[in-house]
Amino acid sequence: MILETASPRETKAWARRLASLLKGGELIALVGDLGAGKTCFIKGLGRGLQLREEQILSPTFTMIQEHRGRLPLYHIDLYRLERVGLDDLGLREYLFSEGVAAVEWYDRLSEGEAIERLAIQIRFAAANRRTIEIVGIGAPYRAMVERLRSRQNLDEA
Repeated sequence: MILETASPRETKAWARRLASLLKGGELIALVGDLGAGKTCFIKGLGRGLQLREEQILSPTFTMIQEHRGRLPLYHIDLYRLERVGLDDLGLREYLFSEGVAAVEWYDRLSEGEAIERLAIQIRFAAANRRTIEIVGIGAPYRAMVERLRSRQNLDEA
């Protein structure tokens, strides 16, 4: 599924739509260049989980932030690490929990390719425009993408 957004507000709106589908236990794996909008997307996700947007900050220096909303949200940022394993920083406990784990710079997780997840790649398209590619890795995540796609079709109708 590929989305185009024209503003941070639109990016957050799509993340809120995604949050409405979450039940807990999901892994949201975000990749994209510095400043592409990964934290912006997670702010929208948090808002959709009944958190205040200002609570969601880039956790680059703390690496992991825990939030309590409709579901626990674990905002993880691996930017400062060149490579990290599942057993580093207690990541295994966060990624396979009952909460929602949203991981920025997911591509730095050495065992990441083998894990079922919702993969989100955000790319610059123009000044405020972004291309957001959402791929479900594993059956539950593919079904989630289809549910999100049906919401897109309803919005366009």
